[in-house]
Amino acid sequence: MANLFKYRFIQTLREKGNMFWGLAFPIILGTFFYFAFGSLGTETWNNIPVAVVEASSNEAFSQYMDALDGDLLDITCMSEQEAENALQEGTVIGIFYEETEPSLTVAANGMEETMLSSLMDSYAKNASMIADILQTHPENLQTALSELSDYSSFTENSSLGGRTYDNVLDYFFALIAMGCFYGSFLGISLANENMANMSPLGARRSSAPVSKLKLVAVDMGTGFLIHFINVVLLLCYLNFVLKIDFSGNWGGMLLICLLGTLTGVSFGIAVGCAGRLKAGMKTFLAVVCPLITCFLAGLMFGNIKQLIEQTCPVINRINPATLISDAFYYLIVYNDFGKLAVNLITLAVISLGLASLAFFSMRRERYDSI
Repeated sequence: MANLFKYRFIQTLREKGNMFWGLAFPIILGTFFYFAFGSLGTETWNNIPVAVVEASSNEAFSQYMDALDGDLLDITCMSEQEAENALQEGTVIGIFYEETEPSLTVAANGMEETMLSSLMDSYAKNASMIADILQTHPENLQTALSELSDYSSFTENSSLGGRTYDNVLDYFFALIAMGCFYGSFLGISLANENMANMSPLGARRSSAPVSKLKLVAVDMGTGFLIHFINVVLLLCYLNFVLKIDFSGNWGGMLLICLLGTLTGVSFGIAVGCAGRLKAGMKTFLAVVCPLITCFLAGLMFGNIKQLIEQTCPVINRINPATLISDAFYYLIVYNDFGKLAVNLITLAVISLGLASLAFFSMRRERYDSI
């Protein structure tokens, strides 16, 4: 048994086509993803250039502008004509008029202009609130001003699970799912090499004086082990070479990869054992099925999972690639171990079902003559 496993392991490693699709191709694609998307979340925020026109004295608004200068805004005091010229030339995004009733002028409707409008609205609401307090409860004015000045203490940057969400991770999680599913190429190869009508090696193995059960067990065990190593190498490459910050529990990530590997290789063996299909059609299915499942998991279009969740959520519950990518999310980003357990159980049921189908399909092959 040990010798069978050893030589099967060596033989499988020498099959360059299977090793390319199972290891090299996901690594190459991950490298392209890194150069295409790797810097999307690293841009630094630049203060918004604005002009302030001091039309009349407004001490409260002047202090409000001073507080924003340097943190969010890059303020330049100008005359009204200079400010209008700067706005037309695009050197400033908006003009704040420091008057009894402050106002804002912008020349477009972009994100920065929207932020300036929000700042203006915030000032107007706070000014109105202070005026009401001054009229109704002047004794509470100082308390209200203190609360407004300490507003930042009530807010902090956080995310589910205490980790900042980066939608670039969508693509890398889906890439790992694709890497798991591309074990189907190895699975088809293992199945063909056990079928006498598919390859000369299959004919020799079928007539060998060795238990069919033992051959099938060795082949499946070898396939699972080799492709699991491939997926772990992919994960290590993304984490340690490309510096994709997974920041997760490695035990949990390896468990997800193990179940994903079992699913991909078992799917390939099940397809490979479909005796009525020609070799070309089996290879076609090994290419198309992983691409479809990974597309639905967000490999090509990051928001596809959200669209599916809104229209046909059952697809997200049974698609192995989605289960794998979401499992990484629940482990790394959300720290939601309840949903992680549901995904892992569902993935385990699918993978064990495919593995059982693959095992019995390989074992039951019989021939009248070879």
